[in-house]
Amino acid sequence: MSNKPFEMIAHTADIAVMIRGRDLADLLRNAARALNAIILSEDSVVRPEMERTISLDSLDSDTLLVDWLNELIYRSEVEQLVFSEFQFDTLQDGLLVARCRGEYLDASRHRVIREVKAATYHMSDIRRTQLGYHARVVFDV
Repeated sequence: MSNKPFEMIAHTADIAVMIRGRDLADLLRNAARALNAIILSEDSVVRPEMERTISLDSLDSDTLLVDWLNELIYRSEVEQLVFSEFQFDTLQDGLLVARCRGEYLDASRHRVIREVKAATYHMSDIRRTQLGYHARVVFDV
């Protein structure tokens, strides 16, 4: 497995990302970091100043990954919240309860470089390998 937690991959219209993790929790954390890297400039630092709990009930792990990212996109767009730390209290069989720490977007410290409309189910999948997990997600921008 590469040392990189995520990398952008070629895609014709949107933004595709290959995400890696030691386990499913690590994969979901790295997926959130990849989303932040798409939305925010490299010099934007998200401080863990407040906490929100996110609960999801999805069909399976593949669906959970997309639902997770779309929930984070929703929080970013509607509530102006971005997160940098994630603790998973429940993570099994498509169920997720996560404590997310972050802050409200602050134009003086966070530069939004791209709007992400959604994480899509198109070409998304999670695979377990001997080295951990990897997944591909395509974002509609």
